[in-house]
Amino acid sequence: MLEYKKVFSKAGNLMDNKKHNNVKVIRGADIFQKKIPFKIYKLDNDTFSGTSEHSHDYMQIWYIMSGCCEHCINERSNYLTKGNLFVLPPFEAHKIRTLKGNNISLIGCEFLYSFINTNIPGADRKSSLFDFAYIEPFLVSTELIRPRLQLTGIAQAEVEKIFINMLEEFESEKEYFELHIKADLLKLLAITAREYSCQSESRHQELFDKYRSAIEAAVNYIDKNYIEKLYVGDVCKIAMMSQTYFSHIFKQLTGKTFVDYINALRIRKAIEMLLNSSENVTDICFATGFNNTTYFNRVFKEETGMSPTQYRKMSADTDCIIRK
Repeated sequence: MLEYKKVFSKAGNLMDNKKHNNVKVIRGADIFQKKIPFKIYKLDNDTFSGTSEHSHDYMQIWYIMSGCCEHCINERSNYLTKGNLFVLPPFEAHKIRTLKGNNISLIGCEFLYSFINTNIPGADRKSSLFDFAYIEPFLVSTELIRPRLQLTGIAQAEVEKIFINMLEEFESEKEYFELHIKADLLKLLAITAREYSCQSESRHQELFDKYRSAIEAAVNYIDKNYIEKLYVGDVCKIAMMSQTYFSHIFKQLTGKTFVDYINALRIRKAIEMLLNSSENVTDICFATGFNNTTYFNRVFKEETGMSPTQYRKMSADTDCIIRK
C-alpha cells in the first residue's frame, strides 16, 4: 500500500513540474462556485466550440456520449469518439477542437484532490487507502498519459450512469448531495483504474507476442555473457531493433531497464557464490561481472537490503540454527 506522504508528495511534485510557460492556468478557486471543490457539466454543439491551449490545477475527466472531437496534449492529437474517456492530471497543457459537421455530446467533471481526501474518523492518517490511492494511478508524466480509454459493455454503461447521477446530484443540491457525488466519483476512478490496468495487460501481451523471439534472444545473450562488459548497442544488434525502441520494449516486457536487468542477474549469481563457496567478496564481485567493489556493494544492498558480508553471515547463522 502506498504511504500517504509519498503519494501526496508525488502529486505535489507533478503539479510543480507540469507548469507550462505562456499557457493559461485555470485555478479551481475561480471555477468551483459551490461549497465543494467539484464541478460537472454537459456540453454539446450549442454550448461548446472547443478550447485554446490551457492547463489547470485540478483533475479533469471527460466522457464522450456521442460524436467526435480532437484532444491535443503537447502537440499530440487524439480523436475522441463515443465511449472514450480521458483523465487529465493537473498542470497538463492541452486543448480541445470540435470537428466541423460533427455533433458532439460529452460530460466532464473537474475536482481538487481535497474533495476525495476522505477523512474517516479513527482511520490511520498515513494510510493512502483513505486519501490518494484512487488518483495515484493517474499521476503520471506527460509521455505516459493515456490520451483516451475506450470503454465498452458493462464498464461503459456503469460510467455513463455514474456521470448522469453526479450531474443530477450536482444540479439538484439535495441534502447530502456532496456525499453522493464523492461516492460516485470514487467508483468512477476505481472503474477507470481497473480498465486502464486490464487494457495495459492486453497491450503487454500483444508486445510479448510480437517481440518474443527478439527479446528472448537478447535475454539469452545477456544470461550467457553477464560476466563480460555488456553494451546495449551490441544487444540491440542481437535483437535487430533500434536502441531507443529496444530499451522501451525491453522495459515493458521484463519490468527492468537494460542496466537494472543485468545488475539483478549479477546479484543473483553473487548470492549463489556467497552461499555455496568460500571466495571472498572482492573475488565474487569481479567473478560476477562487476568491476568496482563500491558499486557492487551498493547494488547488492539495493537488491537485498544488506551488504554481501552481512548476507553471507545471516545465511550462515540461519543454517546453524536450522541444523541445531
